[in-house]
Amino acid sequence: MKQLLYLLLFCSCATMAQEQKYILLDSLTAHYKVKHYTLDTSPYGTKNSIEVYNVFSKKYETDKGEDFILLFSVLPDIDSKTNWEKIDFNKIKDNLFPTKEIFRRIMHKALGFYLDKNRDISKTKLVKIIKGEYYVSKYCWIEDFYCINNPFSVPVATKSFIINTNQTITPIGVLRESFMKLFPLCDDFPFEITSDFSYAIPEFFENTYLSNIEEKGGNIIYHFYQFSNHLHTNITRFAYIKDKGIVGGIYLKYFIKGPFFTDKTGNWRKLKRLPENELLWAEELKKEWADKEEERKRMGI
Repeated sequence: MKQLLYLLLFCSCATMAQEQKYILLDSLTAHYKVKHYTLDTSPYGTKNSIEVYNVFSKKYETDKGEDFILLFSVLPDIDSKTNWEKIDFNKIKDNLFPTKEIFRRIMHKALGFYLDKNRDISKTKLVKIIKGEYYVSKYCWIEDFYCINNPFSVPVATKSFIINTNQTITPIGVLRESFMKLFPLCDDFPFEITSDFSYAIPEFFENTYLSNIEEKGGNIIYHFYQFSNHLHTNITRFAYIKDKGIVGGIYLKYFIKGPFFTDKTGNWRKLKRLPENELLWAEELKKEWADKEEERKRMGI
């Protein structure tokens, strides 16, 4: 019996290994517009960083702007204080995800087509070259978005992968009130659950909601939050700027009690929960805003 269990475990691990794919950052930057940002995790109570890569593409060559965004979030390993580990390129070169097909999943979702699982990029890890050596991301979450600017005369679910900058503003508090009225037996609103346990969100509620629009540093910033059954593997709330991409956000499930962050004694880490209106902002954008503010002061504006 034990031998059978070991065999099943081995087969399972082998299947997982076969599913793992990799993609080179250099290949992305060579073929697409890429915006890289760094988010400081200090507000969570741990000094580290999240590296965010926005990869842009157009639905049609004649389109203006970027219709699709592929978001790579390279998340930290708190124990080692690094997001990357060295890897032998010869061990991964036969498992590279085709660069030309990275937007196939979002295109299929946008058109409502079935996606071949062999072209699902969600299990892919990012690889970058540092001083001639290859490094692979330890924890890499990949999400794709379809960006639109369509007004709707009545509230219509835009699906969890659509960023619609022209939808009705729905603050989280409004959604919370509606959700709890419809489901009074639920103990927690999904955004407020403090453990890894989660329950299904009804499909008609799933959406990427626009919560606020503001102007800062000459940029129009759109604030969104994802309310879907993928809260455990996505950037839960985020800020989006046209032509810059996703420039700030939080990762609800990654920084609360869960299997990722136990110390060597097996105790849960005590990490902070960010306030509802607080995001981790791109350090590059914060510097840009500070420089502009300094310039305004010098000019006496």
